[in-house]
Amino acid sequence: MEFSAQVGTHHIKLIAVWHGSDMNISLFGGDVPHIGAVALAQNRPSLSDSNKVSASTSVMTVCGHKEDQVAKQVAETVAVKLNALTCVACGIHFNHIEANLFQAVQNAVDELVQQLFSAIDAQKD
Repeated sequence: MEFSAQVGTHHIKLIAVWHGSDMNISLFGGDVPHIGAVALAQNRPSLSDSNKVSASTSVMTVCGHKEDQVAKQVAETVAVKLNALTCVACGIHFNHIEANLFQAVQNAVDELVQQLFSAIDAQKD
């Protein structure tokens, strides 16, 4: 499954592939798509309320890159929602990003995750 969102004149893409019941996601875009961080999330009962679902996540970040929080957030969100071990490789780079684009990037990522969930829900029907 492939989804795209626009931030200014650039695109951010999310490509998701099922590996059995596990989900592998590539999230990249901007001026220089790359791999800046990888997050692996496994859902589990919440430590504070066993009736809720949470996730344990491991993150590896390439030195000097800032995608770790985005990769972690997406991996945890997907792992909890889909009840799936989830790996996210993330690399979004803008050569001259302005402060106001940071929120636009986060909004685009959130939109892409929602598009993924909508597509999966549609496949169930």
